[in-house]
Amino acid sequence: MSNPGTLINCDEALRDIERIPDPVTRTLVNMAFVRVVARVHLERRDPPATDLDMRFLVAALADFFADHEVIARALEGETVGAWFDDGP
Repeated sequence: MSNPGTLINCDEALRDIERIPDPVTRTLVNMAFVRVVARVHLERRDPPATDLDMRFLVAALADFFADHEVIARALEGETVGAWFDDGP
């Protein structure tokens, strides 16, 4: 049985979150960050199979959550994003 991965660069990721200038984006990224940490360290279920670079995750989440218009449309139920099949 292989060992599960760990969360790496967590302290640096927290500092990156603190530097996000927009408060809404910062809050959304922080909420997602806390959820990942809780899932791995508190719930101890479905750990990552490999190490997870939390700085990379925070950067990706910040890019995603910064687009407030798209987030708002998704929360209204609209299917947004290039990965969805628009075909019949």
